[in-house]
Amino acid sequence: MNYRIVIFLLWPVFFLYTLKIAFRDKSSRYLLQRLGFSYSNELGAALKETVWIHCASVGEVNTYMPLHRKLLEQLPNTNFIITTNTTTGARTVAQHAMERTAHCYLPIESGFAIKRFLNAVQATRCLIMETEIWPLLYQHCAQQHIPINIINARLSHRTLNANRWLKKIYKESLHHVEKILCKSAEEVNHFKQLGATDEKLVNVGNLKFAPATNITSTHAIDLNSRSYIVAASTHNNEEKQLAQLWSELNTDTLLVIAPRHPNRSEQIQKQLSSLNVNFSVRSKQQAVTQDTQIYLADTLGELTAFMQGAEFVFIGGSLIPHGGQNILEPARLGKTTVCGPHMFNFVDEVNLLKDKHACFQINDIDELKDTFIKLLQSPDKQTFGENARKALQQQENVLDNYLSLLTRQ
Repeated sequence: MNYRIVIFLLWPVFFLYTLKIAFRDKSSRYLLQRLGFSYSNELGAALKETVWIHCASVGEVNTYMPLHRKLLEQLPNTNFIITTNTTTGARTVAQHAMERTAHCYLPIESGFAIKRFLNAVQATRCLIMETEIWPLLYQHCAQQHIPINIINARLSHRTLNANRWLKKIYKESLHHVEKILCKSAEEVNHFKQLGATDEKLVNVGNLKFAPATNITSTHAIDLNSRSYIVAASTHNNEEKQLAQLWSELNTDTLLVIAPRHPNRSEQIQKQLSSLNVNFSVRSKQQAVTQDTQIYLADTLGELTAFMQGAEFVFIGGSLIPHGGQNILEPARLGKTTVCGPHMFNFVDEVNLLKDKHACFQINDIDELKDTFIKLLQSPDKQTFGENARKALQQQENVLDNYLSLLTRQ
């Protein structure tokens, strides 16, 4: 079946989903720009060149930002447009508040919306972060002679395991790409499997290893002078498992649970109450006493500050098959990290830290309990954390490698 016909048939689904998200997030701009309208207010004065960067959501924006700062320095006569698929990605771009940088929402996969977007932004180059392959978008860029580079390129399991028809379309889409700057040798091979030619492929390294500037305070949060560990960016069912484990340890150290989605706070509070543990809730401004076992940090923008004061950090999204959360931020802070078995979205990062004796990956909750006991009693926690910091410092040249390849063109 023709790809355009499939997209035409799916258009009502795209529209209804876009409408749903716009209502949920109360954003008319999201609705209009995803459909190809209302771009003029977002764009700055025309300069010599406009580079357009697409970052799907928050993770991609934060990974890209260190490179963006360098590009701003190297290309003083250039405007930048960053597109995202999500409103949370838009808020993240706004938080960074970069000069000569505007935000728009990427149009949905529709010829009408894409044409209006490209005519509005007048981009001279396009950088796609990581995994986004949109056949119609790539085709229209080629028609308007907008060169595409995929940076920090990787392919998801879903893409690699797609059916033959879809893989053929992806291969045709890659013909429109000028360069594919991959995050690892493994990803170079993955793109070859998809049909990318050798001359397009370069193994540059993982941009996630580039030094980042935190947009939140890194001053440690004091919790009544209690020593504590942080369970960072936890997901449903992890909080209950961790709280149960913590109640069994009978330790004076405090467990700070910082859920990935703080709006789940009431649900988590009910789970904690059912376990009969002594807990306090940050959003309710409840005090931490010497009897408090668990502190629920159900607020936004404070995770870095909590991690700064932690004895060590557990990475959420890894006890369940979610794929894990960002393990590099606590590592940059010099913190020992512990993660569960399900870190498939951060394989390179975990392997690097494990190789440098800076991370503990456990197989199940029982092993996690043993690891917590070991670390709570260990005087070497700081050594593991320093190993993590040094491991990332050794990867800092990745930023210069990307900059060299992108600015020579």
